[in-house]
Amino acid sequence: MVLAPDNAPELRASYEALDPREALGADVLAAVVFGSETPCPPDPRCLRIGLEPVLGAGLVEVWRGSGDARVGTMGPIRYVEDGKHFAGCIDLDESRFESLVEAAEAAYLGLLSFHASSPYRHVWRLWNFVTDINDGTGDTERYKLFCLGRARAFAAAHAKWLGIGYPAASAVGKVGGARTLQVCWFAGREPGLAVENPRQISAYHYPRRYGPAAPSFSRAIVAPGPLLLVSGTASIVGHASLHRGDTIAQLRETLTNLDLLLQRAHVSGALLSARFEAASLLKVYLRHGGDAAIVDRCLREHFGDQVAVLAVVADICRSDLSIEIEAVHQL
Repeated sequence: MVLAPDNAPELRASYEALDPREALGADVLAAVVFGSETPCPPDPRCLRIGLEPVLGAGLVEVWRGSGDARVGTMGPIRYVEDGKHFAGCIDLDESRFESLVEAAEAAYLGLLSFHASSPYRHVWRLWNFVTDINDGTGDTERYKLFCLGRARAFAAAHAKWLGIGYPAASAVGKVGGARTLQVCWFAGREPGLAVENPRQISAYHYPRRYGPAAPSFSRAIVAPGPLLLVSGTASIVGHASLHRGDTIAQLRETLTNLDLLLQRAHVSGALLSARFEAASLLKVYLRHGGDAAIVDRCLREHFGDQVAVLAVVADICRSDLSIEIEAVHQL
């Protein structure tokens, strides 16, 4: 384990089966629970996401920090902090806003303005859960509306507060129910290092065909630790989606992108292996849950059995994609 200068361990993550009768450890910043049946103790640090698991059922994504965690609220932000790390969440009912554009702008203005004056100034990683993310056509598609609201908030933040870069991020869709926007994130006192994939155009440089505003995220962030936080990665080369309708071909393209991204992080001096290892975590978003078994087999063939995998059913931000993978790569 790499230790911080004060000998406190940095942010780290694992997939664990939790006993709901046992309290979370004092160092737990967040326990992210997928599915309605996955057990978790009654604790405000448990965050339940409305996506059902198809691989790794019963496992919880547990994030630990470097000290005793403290829970708080600030307006719509619910958070946990330990003096070095910050975990936040905003959950907005879209019916309170004119459209998803305004909801996304409000969520991001809230979190960016909070961190501009917070000791946890550097936002490293964001997750966005958007109901019916593929609904609509052309510029009215909901993912494009979300990107527009998010981009407006980043533009306002860049104008007011210097030094706010694009974090790593994922944006996937929940199906049905009340339309909500759920944004969760990690931040810290120290900056992260953005890593881009030379095989892909940076998302924030995507051309106009993908909507009125390009997606505002980096391909990955190396956070102190070191800890590589990999954004949602899919079968995209340059800026184009490949292999529509073929999940396994998309998976292979995605793995090529992930492998190259790890190599870039490794040569950047991050002191991380250029390949996923036993401490690494993969989270797979699948449009079709029936693909889970063959995807799991392909992942085992590529990585072996040592890399932990959790897969959930979710809509992918582009309607022509059926799989997306994010990762945590740590020593």
